[in-house]
Amino acid sequence: MADSFKLLGGYTVTPLGSALSFAPIFEAVIDEPKTIKSKQVSEQILITDAPASIAFGGVVNAHIVVLKATGKVKALITSADGTAQAVPFDTYLILMNDSVPLTAITLTRVTTIETTVRIFLAEKA
Repeated sequence: MADSFKLLGGYTVTPLGSALSFAPIFEAVIDEPKTIKSKQVSEQILITDAPASIAFGGVVNAHIVVLKATGKVKALITSADGTAQAVPFDTYLILMNDSVPLTAITLTRVTTIETTVRIFLAEKA
């Protein structure tokens, strides 16, 4: 059975330091619905400095990845294209890709700082 995933929200950029009536404002709505066939929700506590692999569970290829960390983390991400890429983040990391899914993710914390990462992975239907 399939589930529905939706990333919904938006963002606004307003320049500071000028009169608001003359300042250009940029706004964008985010509305990204996806039908997913499998998902994995988990939490990983990074208690050592060694890299920790994320368990994909029933997700073979992750087309949607949402990571939420309590501290600075480096994610080593491998895609179906093959090459691992290191991406640092310290709040959210959200990746959505229809054509090149992620196949492996390893997390590394800042040395000696215990860090919790909430993980959502999904494979599109």
